[in-house]
Amino acid sequence: MLGLIVLAAENGTGLAPLALLDALLGAPLLARGIAAALPGDEAVAGVLVVPGDLVERVKTEVVERFGLDEIDRVVAGGPSRRAALKAGLDALPSDVDYVLVQEGARVLAPTGLADRVAAAARGADAAVPAVVLKDTIVADEGGSLVSLDVRPRIRAVQGPQAFKVAVLRQALSGADDGERSEAELVAAAGASVQLVAGDDDNLLLRDAADVGRALEVFSRRAVDFAFLYPKDLLPEDPLAKALDPGEARDGSATRDGTLVGGAPVDTKSDSPAV
Repeated sequence: MLGLIVLAAENGTGLAPLALLDALLGAPLLARGIAAALPGDEAVAGVLVVPGDLVERVKTEVVERFGLDEIDRVVAGGPSRRAALKAGLDALPSDVDYVLVQEGARVLAPTGLADRVAAAARGADAAVPAVVLKDTIVADEGGSLVSLDVRPRIRAVQGPQAFKVAVLRQALSGADDGERSEAELVAAAGASVQLVAGDDDNLLLRDAADVGRALEVFSRRAVDFAFLYPKDLLPEDPLAKALDPGEARDGSATRDGTLVGGAPVDTKSDSPAV
């Protein structure tokens, strides 16, 4: 079974958790980060990790209001990203063998990316999306520029990322709260990490300027991202209302199952109803 952990942790990467409750085009940034990590090809067991004082608020304002039913649990994280990830892993069902890991501040992962990453991970121990760097990268040695021979091979890693749960747990067990990513930890432990083509617009939101860029990307590429709308503002579904067993009705179904209003009508008789 595939799991999903979305991190909105204190001292993590990206915008602070409280800032992720700000809206972008009518939906909280955190809701968009969750939606960006949802695969379209299979169900997931989802866990959202937030600071303890935001658990109930996020359940109501993000998960329930925007119909993110894939999130089964909202749990409190620890003082660091690494602690938050461990809390998320502990909250997953025991039958989850692979897990997608996503930062709540990564709202621009296009539809389909999570599916490709999950599929690639199942052929290895892990998989991460990555893009070629467009800027020139050099080394600084005492203020002097040093060219890097590895430049053609350098990639910028994105999310969501996918891991075999057992491999990720093992890599985290001996890790400190350093700056190395989970993908680096897994690779350093000897596991295979597959690179998947990422997306140049899939940036991690770190400040107000990034939020402004996200607004521009959404305006330009709206069809590439998941649609979100608050459930309380959706129009009433007349079919669901008609099928609601608690809904009072003047009439009921006829003999052949046809719904009618008022008195029952005999649809099998040639005689008019009286």
